[in-house]
Amino acid sequence: MQYGKLLAVLLSTAASERPDSLDQRIAQYIMDHLGDAEAITMKRMEQTCHVGNASLSRFCRKIGLRDFFELRELVGSVQFQASGDDAHTFAGRMTAHRDSILRSLDMVTASLSETAVYALCADIHHYARVAVFGILKSEAAALVMQSEMAALGKNVFTVVSHVQQREWLRTAGPEDLILLLSYRGIYFDYLQGDDLSTLLAAPRVWLITGSDAPPPPGVDAVLRFASDLTQEHHPHQIAFACSTVVREYARLYGLPPRKTP
Repeated sequence: MQYGKLLAVLLSTAASERPDSLDQRIAQYIMDHLGDAEAITMKRMEQTCHVGNASLSRFCRKIGLRDFFELRELVGSVQFQASGDDAHTFAGRMTAHRDSILRSLDMVTASLSETAVYALCADIHHYARVAVFGILKSEAAALVMQSEMAALGKNVFTVVSHVQQREWLRTAGPEDLILLLSYRGIYFDYLQGDDLSTLLAAPRVWLITGSDAPPPPGVDAVLRFASDLTQEHHPHQIAFACSTVVREYARLYGLPPRKTP
C-alpha cells in the first residue's frame, strides 16, 4: 500500500468509527503523528491509545497492511506538499480556482456519454438494491447522490467506512447494483487481498471514473469522463457526472406514484 492510500483509509476510519472505538483512537493517533516514525511504536501506542498488541495487529490487517512494521514504514515515508495559486490577491486566487473548476466541468460536459448515462439510469431503475461507494472525496459525491436519489423516491445505500464497503461487496449478490466512484480509477487498489474477478462476479458493477485505464475483471460497465486527474478538480468532476445521472434519471422516470390511503 502506498502512503496516499494509507491516509485515505485512516481518514475513512476516523470519520466512520465511533469516537470512543479502538480503531478510531488508533487511526487518529497515527494521523496526529504522520511523518514521525519514532512516535509509531507499539509501546507508545499501547500507552497513549490504551490498546494491546493484538488490537494494533488486527487494525493493520483490517486496513490492508501486512503488519505493524509496514504501517511504521509508511508513516515514516510521509512527504507533505503545499498546494495553491500564484496570484498575488485573494480575489485573483479565487478567480483562478473558479476558472479552473469550470474548465474541468466543461471537460465532463464534452465527454460524458449520453448512451452510458441512460444505460446507468435504466439499471438504477431496474434494481431494487442499489449501492454507491467511493473513498473520501468520491464518497462525498456518493453521499450527495444518495440524498438526491432519495428525493426522487429511490433508495440508494452508501457508507463512509471503506471496511464496511468491502464487506458489502463481499456479500453482494445478483440482485445488487453497485456504483463505484473512483476519480483516478484506483478504488480497486484498496481491495488488495481479494480476487476482484470473484469479489465482483455476482453483482452488476458500474465504475464512474476520469481514468482512461481499462477496468479490472468484474466491472460490467463504465461511465467515463475526460479529466486531467488533478486534485484541484476533485470531487467537482465526479460529483457533476453523478448529478447529471440523477437529473436524467428524474427526467426519465420522475417521482414514484403516490400511494392512496
